[in-house]
Amino acid sequence: MAASSDPREAALRRRKAIALGLLGLAGAGLAVVSVLERSHPHWILGFLARVFEAALVGGLADWFAVVALFRHPLGMRWIPHTAIIPSKKNALGASLADFICDHFLGTRQVADKLRSMDIAGSVAGRLADAGFSQAMGRALASALPRILDALESEELHRFLQRIAEARLRQVDLSGAVAVVLRQLTADARHQALVDAGLAYAGDVLAAPGTHERIAEMATRELWKVLRYLKLEGVVADKVADKLVAGMTAMVDDMAADRDHEMRQRIGAEFERLILRLEDDPALRERVNRFRDQLIEDSDLSRYLRSLWRDLAAWIRDDAAREDSIIADRMAGVGAEVGARLAADDAMRAWINRGIVDLVLPEVERYREGIRGFIIDRVHQWSADELTRELELAVGPDLQFIRYNGTAVGALIGGVLYVLVHGIQRLA
Repeated sequence: MAASSDPREAALRRRKAIALGLLGLAGAGLAVVSVLERSHPHWILGFLARVFEAALVGGLADWFAVVALFRHPLGMRWIPHTAIIPSKKNALGASLADFICDHFLGTRQVADKLRSMDIAGSVAGRLADAGFSQAMGRALASALPRILDALESEELHRFLQRIAEARLRQVDLSGAVAVVLRQLTADARHQALVDAGLAYAGDVLAAPGTHERIAEMATRELWKVLRYLKLEGVVADKVADKLVAGMTAMVDDMAADRDHEMRQRIGAEFERLILRLEDDPALRERVNRFRDQLIEDSDLSRYLRSLWRDLAAWIRDDAAREDSIIADRMAGVGAEVGARLAADDAMRAWINRGIVDLVLPEVERYREGIRGFIIDRVHQWSADELTRELELAVGPDLQFIRYNGTAVGALIGGVLYVLVHGIQRLA
């Protein structure tokens, strides 16, 4: 990587230059003061000589310590415990993996953090905010055309159609219908459907138009016989009255009596049909052949494609409008969910518990995989690459150790000079 392209490298060079400057200042000061002390002996010069000397020693010692982390100082490989990072690269990777997995991905740490976050409350607060809900609705509506564009590929359609056809041909439609009907009739659950059908039939029979249509049908059938007597209209009305009254009475009786014979026959027909769907090879073959005909029906395929195109065109047109119906609906749903969630402490608590119960097993499941990934990734780095990255990351801050070493050395040198001379004078 070019030096000019990485600001970290510029910062590292700058701080290294400052540390080297301080070290050079200490060395130059020691040389000058040592010469002056020989020709003009004075305690101030002796004091400064000890200050510069200690600063030079402190600066050199900390320079050695910092450099030894990343490489052998001055290329001296014979000095033990230098180039620590390159030589301990794999061990450092394992330690880093252990540190992250044990202290950041530990079950207790993750659980405590999740329980303290109140994620459901945060979501409720955001959704209940009208501005956020409107922005969310607009963003989702704006994303729909891009999603549709991604789905408009003819190759994708053909690919999905091939998959769907292959899957549908594997479906035992006869068996699936039998399972649905079996569940429908279990514990007499089909009686609710019968009740709904009887209620609808009663409404149809009670409608005025029903009597008229039956009377017209009766007139057409009786016209040839009774036309000479001019009685076809009267007889047709009577026939219609009888038919409507009879069917209405039967419907009312069936609705009032769950044990009615006709209801029992309906249940029996359901059971017979289920058994045939399960055990009759000929019927199963006909049902599955009907399934294949539906799959191969090009008219049905074109119809479904046209529905999809019409829907996609409407979505694109609506999403482009300022008063988008989709955006308003999404915003309204988001605001309503947020308001209801904010007012329901029990639901928020249930969601938060659910998040904890959902996340913790995944943390347990993938922790060792994350540990292995970190170790493998560090192993894949070359020693030079890892060393360079770490030096660019922490090297600028490590130069402060050199600054402090030089400054603290100077301070200690001055203090020791004062103490030693003070003791000598007292002695």
